[in-house]
Amino acid sequence: MLGNIELERMALEMTYDGYMTVTGYSKTVIDGETVAVPEMLYENQPCALSFTKTPDTKQGEDSGEIRYQAMIFCAPELDIPAGCQITVQQYGKTYVFQYSGECVCYPAHQQLSVMRERRA
Repeated sequence: MLGNIELERMALEMTYDGYMTVTGYSKTVIDGETVAVPEMLYENQPCALSFTKTPDTKQGEDSGEIRYQAMIFCAPELDIPAGCQITVQQYGKTYVFQYSGECVCYPAHQQLSVMRERRA
């Protein structure tokens, strides 16, 4: 199988148990002011979500703050610029991530490092 990109991609995509929606931002001038306007780039794209470490909450003064990194695996042809909001639905749960960097792209898939930050 190694060396056959089509077979590798098919095998990887069989592990995609989630779907993601990617929202990007474009700059628009409204009443003389430049504002970031959200725009949906992709909707219901198959993906796999993998947690890089166990999600936990911060204790103390900022208790209730959730912050962790995760990895999303998806199709290599998707163009997802840094700074997009990515919502993943997987195993009956919904996770909203702020994409934190550039993708790592391979012939059969790409990996997106994402960060989740929110108050519990």
